[in-house]
Amino acid sequence: MATHERRASDCIPSKGERIELLRPRMGVRVRGTVFYSDQLQILVKWDNGRSESLRPGVDGYRTVDSAQPGAGRVRLPTST
Repeated sequence: MATHERRASDCIPSKGERIELLRPRMGVRVRGTVFYSDQLQILVKWDNGRSESLRPGVDGYRTVDSAQPGAGRVRLPTST
């Protein structure tokens, strides 16, 4: 399947997937586990104990493959 043919749901991580914010906070990579996701929001429980709701297409994140550090899909915010 070509990149431009992917559905929007292909870019939304599923429950249990690991994600990382593309913009580090205070110079630290923020990683967490997806608790819930749909077309409007992605609820994440971060490794630092906090939780947050991300918006697909607005907040930049990438999925992290736990087997290969640094590998994963990148999901950039879309400009409007």
